[in-house]
Amino acid sequence: MSTPVPSPLLSDSLKGLGLDAGALFFALNYEFTKIQSKGLFKRFKKNKEAIDIDLACVLYDNHSSIHDIVWFKQLRDKAESVRHQGDSLNGKDRGEQAMYQAPLDQEQIRLYLDKIPIRITHIAMIANSYHGHPFSRVEKGEIHLSDDEGNRCFEVNLKQLPKDCTTLWVAHLRREIDDWHLTLQNLPLVAEDITDAAQEVAHELARALPIPQGL
Repeated sequence: MSTPVPSPLLSDSLKGLGLDAGALFFALNYEFTKIQSKGLFKRFKKNKEAIDIDLACVLYDNHSSIHDIVWFKQLRDKAESVRHQGDSLNGKDRGEQAMYQAPLDQEQIRLYLDKIPIRITHIAMIANSYHGHPFSRVEKGEIHLSDDEGNRCFEVNLKQLPKDCTTLWVAHLRREIDDWHLTLQNLPLVAEDITDAAQEVAHELARALPIPQGL
């Protein structure tokens, strides 16, 4: 796994961060960025000529086992507590109201925390560049997290990510007794797609589990 991206420390309970724990919006907004294909294969790469960034939320139990992945291939988890609002293929196809710095986000996943099944104890928020273009190649863009009252917890500037970063573990929610604890990971992953990234995060979560006494 790569070295974490330098960023302001952010790790606290949602209450401590001043967020409404009822609903969170994990969202993406970036400017349409065309990538110029080169060489003899240019005519075969028309579907890869614009950056396509996808968001996902992966739900884990206390043993770091994956229970659900909410992304463009599955827009809701089984309990309908985490809901993807629809895929954007290039940051432009959602209309002018969802362009960069417009009122709407191009991609958004809504987390209704009070509806998440009790067996789910960890949620990883992940971003992936579908065609493998580094995030930093976008003209402008950000990933952010807010509550349903518009309070923003963090913003990740895509231009400031490492030049080779195409998959990012953005943040981690951990269930506590009476709240959720949020950590801004901002950690590049080796995985090239979301399903592999979910497994990579599961491995990292398992490493962090406490060792049972007596072993």
